[in-house]
Amino acid sequence: MTKSQRLLVLMLLGWLVGCAAAEPGWQRLWENDWTRHGDGSTWVLGVEADGREVDAGARGVELRVTLTNLGPEPAEVRLDGPGEPLAWKLGPGEQRPVREVLRNGVHRFASSPGVVLAGPRLGRALENPRLVVVILVDTLRDDHVNADLMPGVTRFFADGRRWTDAVANAPWTLPSVASFFAAEPVLELTSPGGEIVGLPKGTATWGTRLHEAGFEGGAAVANITVHAHNGYAGGFSEYLLPESLDIGEAPDGAWVVAEGRRWLAEHEGEDAFLYLHLMDPHAPYRKHTDPDFVPPDLNPLIDRSREPTPDEAILLPELYAGEVRHVDELLTPFLDELPDSAVVVLTADHGEGLGEHGAWGHGLNLYREALRVPLLLRAPSLPSGGTVDGPVQLVDVGPTVLDLAGVPADEHATGRSLLRGGSPGPVVSATFGSGPLRWAWRQGSDKVVLRTAPQAGLGAESRTRFGEKKPFPSGIFHFDLARDPAEDDPGALPDRISAEAGAAFADTAGRLVPGLQLMLWDGSGPAEAALELGGEVEVVQAWSTSPVSVSRIEGRFELRCDDAAALCAVSLEPESVGETVSIAGALPGWRDVAPGAVVDPRTVPLPAELGGGFQLWWNPPRSIVVGGYEETLQRLKALGYVD
Repeated sequence: MTKSQRLLVLMLLGWLVGCAAAEPGWQRLWENDWTRHGDGSTWVLGVEADGREVDAGARGVELRVTLTNLGPEPAEVRLDGPGEPLAWKLGPGEQRPVREVLRNGVHRFASSPGVVLAGPRLGRALENPRLVVVILVDTLRDDHVNADLMPGVTRFFADGRRWTDAVANAPWTLPSVASFFAAEPVLELTSPGGEIVGLPKGTATWGTRLHEAGFEGGAAVANITVHAHNGYAGGFSEYLLPESLDIGEAPDGAWVVAEGRRWLAEHEGEDAFLYLHLMDPHAPYRKHTDPDFVPPDLNPLIDRSREPTPDEAILLPELYAGEVRHVDELLTPFLDELPDSAVVVLTADHGEGLGEHGAWGHGLNLYREALRVPLLLRAPSLPSGGTVDGPVQLVDVGPTVLDLAGVPADEHATGRSLLRGGSPGPVVSATFGSGPLRWAWRQGSDKVVLRTAPQAGLGAESRTRFGEKKPFPSGIFHFDLARDPAEDDPGALPDRISAEAGAAFADTAGRLVPGLQLMLWDGSGPAEAALELGGEVEVVQAWSTSPVSVSRIEGRFELRCDDAAALCAVSLEPESVGETVSIAGALPGWRDVAPGAVVDPRTVPLPAELGGGFQLWWNPPRSIVVGGYEETLQRLKALGYVD
């Protein structure tokens, strides 16, 4: 080999080494061993530190990890390898971000018990990292996101897109956030008994999809009920919560924003996503300019045990508006610091009643003020500016964020990207927050609200129910939003949409409970039905806008709704029905099933549409398992949310 050839080879080798050294990217260390570790307020994905080995096989490779001491005692961590050893001391509960360029060779951790390496990774900073920031402001009404109350937020999103008619899929936090995270309707995530306190185990979310695509995820959540215990931390390598369970002690949004800033700085040069959940507009309403101010107790108004005084009716909306201004003051500088390349969304889990329809707070009604939420989005790939006026739902926001981040959404999820038309079906919202089911259907300018009546002794009643001393009247109510946008003038259900709304109820609430389903929709009472069943009948759930009576005489089952019944639905326990059902008769008559027919109940499908008369169908068994159920109930009770 000539001298010039040797020189060329050396130059080529140097070029290859330089390319290898400059190649950016991140490799997660020991990812197959990652598990969730936490102490109640700090939850991280990672591995226990002691004995872990890092092989830095190239020059200039950087180790990034958050050392987290979850033990009750001070801890020490040491990293031995080529060069000088590295050592850190951590107090109880302390977190310490590490960014160290390692020498070539093998490095080994040694640590005290209880130290976790959160999100350990090895690599080099990306030149054009992707960033997704999702901000959820708990209890924020859409009509308060304006240039007067939130000038900084509205200015930031002026070059983005705003949906002016975004609807939450539930009027309180746990079901709404579960639906938002999973891109699934609330009732798909609800147990047959009406419980929904979190995400079922194994549920894919937009967070887990981003994590699988190589993004590192962090969250600071001021609402302690949105906890890692009940499934909300999926995909996040760091998930921070407040420590206190006392009512009124949710941390100020300043804590949330500060933790968000810290996390972004620690993940500079990485594909990353950040979730911030602020609680400031949520009751109890505070005066942030007056630390000695004692917030008024809103609970007697929320549970409708009394009417507000004239002074309260003026003060409470003013306090709520002040909370919204405070959120804008916190978020404006944070938003302005974000890179132009970031995908940023701001929304809420539900709204807040401020006296409209005699309702205060949230969780108990499905009026506009409880369901209308802000939805603002900014991303470099979005056309500049513009608003969208048609109704959309929160279940579609996650797939939209994934779409803008270049990450495929779960093709089996109900939610669809709003940039591709969103979900094809109508908007459905539901709550068990007050015991009996409440359900709303929205299509165009038509809105139908269905409030069922309590049915003593017939079926489950959610243990997560809110107290309500003066319930809203049961029934089916139609609102023409083109004529009555404030929903002040309810009317009867029009014939033109009765079949569509009934089919939507059957396809959502009607799928919830396993077993044989009997349903009268849009009938005129009294309604009666009689079946001959092969076993001893057990009613596991009954929903009706009027009182339901049930009688059982040997194998004969009789159902009666005494009032004029727009809805009467009963679910029979699968094991009690038997192998055959004989239709003895019904008033005003069965639809698609002839009187006297003998059928195998497991062969009767959900009807494609619902007109007048009785319907019959079979639901297969379904199981919803949510972790942290008892812990979540304790938190809800400690915060005063439930009885």
